[in-house]
Amino acid sequence: MVTVAEASAIVLNCTFQPDTKVVRVEEAVNLILAENIIADRDLPPLDRVTMDGIAIAYDSWSNGLNDFFIEATQAAGVPQKQLSNTIHCIEVMTGTGVPVNTDTVIPYEDLSISGGVARINVATVTKSQNIHRRGSDAIMNELLLTACVLLSPAEIALIASVGKNTVRVYSFPPTAIISSGDELV
Repeated sequence: MVTVAEASAIVLNCTFQPDTKVVRVEEAVNLILAENIIADRDLPPLDRVTMDGIAIAYDSWSNGLNDFFIEATQAAGVPQKQLSNTIHCIEVMTGTGVPVNTDTVIPYEDLSISGGVARINVATVTKSQNIHRRGSDAIMNELLLTACVLLSPAEIALIASVGKNTVRVYSFPPTAIISSGDELV
């Protein structure tokens, strides 16, 4: 007679272990992941603007400044700019890195802009508003997905976001259908 632990080990040693294969990420939808996915860097990798508007130094606003000269424009995909004077602002677009020397983003909806000066038209501004902080989604080397997950487009996007263009998945097991009765008559 064997113990429960021995019986469990015997059964588990006889279970089917499917083969794995490497496929392009875009071909992996509806397949089963066969590897762990780890963050290759902090996600996002830098503080990122979440709304079109202006980036300011919060302390300037909290000290009573309401009108900010627009020093520059920083579009998404361009190198991070630096605010040279904290009583000025930089016009920013969604997705761009937060300019150096700024810590708060005011959306266009809360502004009026005329003659290169942005005026804040709201009474309340919160430090760090409209900024997606570096590493707030995941930190470097954090486990993002574990093996045996069914890959939907959401998981595929996550895998692509860590720079992988291929992924290890389980192969479909060979199957057959055998008709053994008169159900096809």
